[in-house]
Amino acid sequence: MATKTTPPVYDFDSWTEEAEAKAIAGLAPDIKYIIVEKNFIGRFVDGTIIELPLNVSLDTINELSETSDSPVDQIKLLLTKIGGAKAAAEFTRQNLAEAMALAVKFFDVFTRISQASLPE
Repeated sequence: MATKTTPPVYDFDSWTEEAEAKAIAGLAPDIKYIIVEKNFIGRFVDGTIIELPLNVSLDTINELSETSDSPVDQIKLLLTKIGGAKAAAEFTRQNLAEAMALAVKFFDVFTRISQASLPE
């Protein structure tokens, strides 16, 4: 005989910004990365390592931006171009939050490198 389960009761009325911030902080992936020579090397939570070049041509950047505004799609295209379909598949099998976090970190590093060469 099957037993009836009672659905959980959610308390929407007492949910606060502080509770949300705490919940999000607990879910945020801890993506590590290093820069070795001219490569961004990121490590996902499961240990999968992704290598991306930091010396990308302007033609490649234009192609990435024309293809999609999404950093995740841009990283997939870049991985496919430089590492092949297998590297892109390793990236896309990751948790969405982790993939987005790695993509944002890559483009943040890329932006900081380009800004470092600007005169003050």
